Amino acid sequence: MVLDAVITTDDVPAGRPAPYMIFRAMEATGVVDTAAVLAAGDTAVDVRAARNAGAVSVGVLTGQTPASTLADNGADHVLASVVEIASLPGVLD
Repeated sequence: MVLDAVITTDDVPAGRPAPYMIFRAMEATGVVDTAAVLAAGDTAVDVRAARNAGAVSVGVLTGQTPASTLADNGADHVLASVVEIASLPGVLD
């Protein structure tokens, strides 16, 4: 596996739900359009961070957070697993 960037809360002034981790990952990978970013997570703060960054927000049900909580916090999609991300329209196009 090859990673383009690894960003942690130590790399930014504030962690989630602030969008800074997503912005730093964009900076590190040369992405400038937030609409081209998909951020997935299994907590409400993950979903809010994606929304705050202007990214597509995907809530996944692999953690303890119920689907309704992810949706109520603004998830664009709620999926059973990150494996399902590849089936979203436009992801692999």
